[in-house]
Amino acid sequence: MKSIVWDFDDTIANSYPGIVNATQRSLRENFGISLSKDTIFKESKKTSVRKFVTDLLKDQENPDQAVDLFYKVYHHYESEYHDKITLVPHIKDILKYCDEKHYIQFVVTHRDQSIYDLAKSLGIEHFFKEIISVDDGYKRKPDPDMLNYLINKYDLKRDELWVVGDREIDVKFGHSVGAKTILLNNQAVDFSYDYRVNDLLEIKKII
Repeated sequence: MKSIVWDFDDTIANSYPGIVNATQRSLRENFGISLSKDTIFKESKKTSVRKFVTDLLKDQENPDQAVDLFYKVYHHYESEYHDKITLVPHIKDILKYCDEKHYIQFVVTHRDQSIYDLAKSLGIEHFFKEIISVDDGYKRKPDPDMLNYLINKYDLKRDELWVVGDREIDVKFGHSVGAKTILLNNQAVDFSYDYRVNDLLEIKKII
């Protein structure tokens, strides 16, 4: 049976405005670092907010402590945007399509425990067999830890497993276990992937 592992931010939900704003405010207030929202968006999309911020703060006297301070303030500001988060166009249509095909669907995200309340408030939690957050104690993408957990728990077939996301780490994440990957991105990229779509409805022609 086919199974699909979805990323959340910018794949299922339009959440980056809040993420970028929270990053900008936390960096400025805690470290006096002023960056444009465009710069933060582009850099965090290359890898992740954590990787971007960790590299940015590596010269602090205590880098680990600095990252912890960043996230304490970041989470406060990011949570203020949760009621403004909307679904990516056509995501409900494609989730319903996959559900009707009896595909097993999951969410795997770097987001904290807020993912559970967000999925409920957006009315999509019932589509997923399980939602996994790094706050559950797993290693971050592209490490295969979270995928291996799902593969072993649900006896998923790697040759019928799909990973859908908007960044290179989502593609690497899928490839780390031999899954097929779909990149949601309307821009040309300089890394390899199996399929790329501009609109989620295109997935109907692929899976």
